[in-house]
Amino acid sequence: MNAPSDPTPSPAPVSVYVHVPFCTVKCAYCDFNSYAGMEEAIPAWESALLTELRGWSAAVAGRPVPTVFIGGGTPSLLEGASIGRILDAVRAGYALDDDAEITLEANPESVRAERLTAYRAAGVNRLSIGVQSLDPGELRFLDRLHDAERAHDAFAAARAAGFDNINCDLIFGLPGQSPESWRRSLEGVAAWGPDHLSCYGLTVEEGTPLAQRVAEGRVTEADPDVVAEMSEWTEERLAALGYRQYEISNWARADTAGRDRACRHNLVYWRQGDYVGVGPGAHGFVGGVRYAVERSPARYVAALAAGGAGARAAVVSEESVDPATAAVDAAVLGLRLNAGIDEAALRSRHGAAWGVVEPGLRWGEESGLLERSNGRLRLTRRGRRLANEVFVRVVAPEVV
Repeated sequence: MNAPSDPTPSPAPVSVYVHVPFCTVKCAYCDFNSYAGMEEAIPAWESALLTELRGWSAAVAGRPVPTVFIGGGTPSLLEGASIGRILDAVRAGYALDDDAEITLEANPESVRAERLTAYRAAGVNRLSIGVQSLDPGELRFLDRLHDAERAHDAFAAARAAGFDNINCDLIFGLPGQSPESWRRSLEGVAAWGPDHLSCYGLTVEEGTPLAQRVAEGRVTEADPDVVAEMSEWTEERLAALGYRQYEISNWARADTAGRDRACRHNLVYWRQGDYVGVGPGAHGFVGGVRYAVERSPARYVAALAAGGAGARAAVVSEESVDPATAAVDAAVLGLRLNAGIDEAALRSRHGAAWGVVEPGLRWGEESGLLERSNGRLRLTRRGRRLANEVFVRVVAPEVV
């Protein structure tokens, strides 16, 4: 006789994103909410952040937390004790999984052995290092403060501190960058043996100093054909080195124990999972509602000091995601993954709203940018180069 099933479903997981808005230098290409030369504001920011974390804990009580991501900005500017207090607050107020993935972003110039040891002791088990390039000229163009040697030293120090799950970020498609230069950077970093690589094509973001330089004609964007050549070579080379591409810009390889090192936190975003976002400029998505936190560190601190709104004391905007938007998000974010989407399952989940995205998906398939395989719809290899051509037709087919 079968045992009766438990009628109470398990609570849905919810992840946590912590935004650290402090940097030593604001890079010209960066459009993240970050500020240089404000280290004196860190204590007040931390106090406000701990208050915000406590406020959100009641709203997601009992829901398992599989991942925490501390991003920025430059979280590696923080001392180990600060990271320890933040993670203690998460453990105290949230149902943090025993095997939770806890990531901290680091820039090579601010990596210190004693900080790394303290981060690891606090529970951080994944490090993401912003290398970006090994070429001196490219690093200067990107306003990076480290050189190739400092980047390697930071990686080696992380390994020595016990980190067995390390990502390195790299950027290609820089103005004037040759395919040979990109190959040297990627080969050089891959030789260190990172567990994960994020290789992003440079995007000129509106409102950044780089966008202003491009608009003024002082900087010429990279040739799209050259960028495509770099992208194709990257896929081939990393596959040969044993890395599995699982998302347009991300590759991972299993460790010696066979554990998949794909970033579990980012997969939450791409699979439309819930996450609490705390810190100035953070965004969150909980219970079908998107929200944004006050960007200004000073106003953020003041809002949390004033209190009176619990978890949402520093929230400046909220939006309930309507069925059509939810369908678009599911298609666009899901297609970023190499595994693609189960269209039948999503059609069943989203009902009539799925009809909004079907014309764009049909166009992608007819254009050879999408393909069907084993019941899933996914980008072709060419489609990964031209993904935005598909996405724009899914998001706003009327403007194409």
